[in-house]
Amino acid sequence: MPHASRAGIPAIALLLVSAPAPVQAQSVEEFYKGKTVSILMGTGPGASYDLYGRTIAEHISRHIPGNPTIIVEHMPGAGGVIAANHIYNTAPQDGTKVLLSHAIPLSEKLEPAGVRFQSAKFQWLGAYDAIVQALTIWHTAPAQTIEELKTKPGVVLGAFSTTHLSYQWASLLKDAIGADYKIVTGYRSGNDCNLAMERGEIHGWTASWESITGTRPQWLVDKKVKMLAQFTTERKPYLKDVPTLVELAPQEKKDVAEFVISGTPFARGLALGPGVAADRVAALRKAFDALMQDKAFLADAEKRKLSIDPYDAAKVQSMVNKIVAASPELVTRVKKAIGQVN
Repeated sequence: MPHASRAGIPAIALLLVSAPAPVQAQSVEEFYKGKTVSILMGTGPGASYDLYGRTIAEHISRHIPGNPTIIVEHMPGAGGVIAANHIYNTAPQDGTKVLLSHAIPLSEKLEPAGVRFQSAKFQWLGAYDAIVQALTIWHTAPAQTIEELKTKPGVVLGAFSTTHLSYQWASLLKDAIGADYKIVTGYRSGNDCNLAMERGEIHGWTASWESITGTRPQWLVDKKVKMLAQFTTERKPYLKDVPTLVELAPQEKKDVAEFVISGTPFARGLALGPGVAADRVAALRKAFDALMQDKAFLADAEKRKLSIDPYDAAKVQSMVNKIVAASPELVTRVKKAIGQVN
């Protein structure tokens, strides 16, 4: 027995020496070094989403460990739902694909048929602004005021899809004031709607403020367009003479307007898929927060007339939870107001 013990000692020692060292977990910096990170948006190029996405892409890399290359990608369709489905289900869950969100929690509640995600399970980085949209009418439109929208027929508004805010705002306003305009869907971006206004295909659309000021600022100078209603919680200083939807809505419909307005920060948010590792989520949240304080980024945003009014990840998550917990009764009334149910 002693002989067997002495023989076993060198064998065990040999195993210990030759065993591979434990694999060290890859750090966030090591992972992102040399990688490309895509910011994916659910609209086409040329309007406010594209402006924001490219401005973020130019600056956020220096705040991410490893300083990856940042690119912008487009996956238009269904008011951002197609892009959200992709990030949630089929995109790599490794932190290399970031959703530049539309108001997807509203889509989940109001038009769930094509939705294959749960908004509350996205890992939100934050929101860089609450989208400011306004009913924007071309200077030759048959109606040039809210009162004329109620009485003059023939006005045609453009929109992306029935799941997008461009359609939902127009429908809510139509319901609130008893207007009789037509809403045509199928436009892929704000740039497409702007071109359609110029060509006379449509008389207007619920444009984002940045879509006009960032890409067509001369229209305001030359009075080519007029903004008749803004879809915000309160009047913005630069639209101080334009009433909000809540102001225009009758008392019994104000909660409907307020519910949809509560989704506007998500139209300017960034999110990761549910499977991304916690350390990478934390690093990208920290990078987002740093970007919102970055003087060079803020200067570029100001130069491009892009509003920055950020919400951190915790605030965005709280707002998501509130929307997805809305009562069935309120959701039914909202659906009716935007033309989804009779």
